[in-house]
Amino acid sequence: MDNVAFRTVNSDIEDYKVVDIFINDTRLIDILHQIELPLAYQEGAPEMAGAYEGLPPLLVLPPATHFWGEASEAYSYPDQKVSLLEYVYSGVPGEWPFVAKIEVGKRVVRWSDFEQVRRLKLKNGYQWEYNMMGEFRFERDQYDEALNEASSNAYA
Repeated sequence: MDNVAFRTVNSDIEDYKVVDIFINDTRLIDILHQIELPLAYQEGAPEMAGAYEGLPPLLVLPPATHFWGEASEAYSYPDQKVSLLEYVYSGVPGEWPFVAKIEVGKRVVRWSDFEQVRRLKLKNGYQWEYNMMGEFRFERDQYDEALNEASSNAYA
């Protein structure tokens, strides 16, 4: 099983808080940077690789049910997908989001079907694919504990 942590941090660009996601002790943003870098180079924009930040704690941490797959309309997408990260330089929900399907079971929470919704078809023929990420599977108890701990510490 994978391990997840949610940490409230200061935004890198503005004076507000965001929720940073760590999977197996590695920032999700860093994982995406490695995957996206060759794709961004093909597009001629390497600075786009991993150019994300987390979402506002108030909207995604408990009591909100965002990371249990029940996101607000601004962060919901077809096929039960929700935004995990947004484009760092936008500030507009839904503009260049990185999304995943979140399935919550009694014992396991599964993240799969990762997608950058604005990078599906490119003019140069390249498509940003995330199949190599496979899926992440978290023990439900560890997942719930990580969310509740992040909520408790969000504004400390």
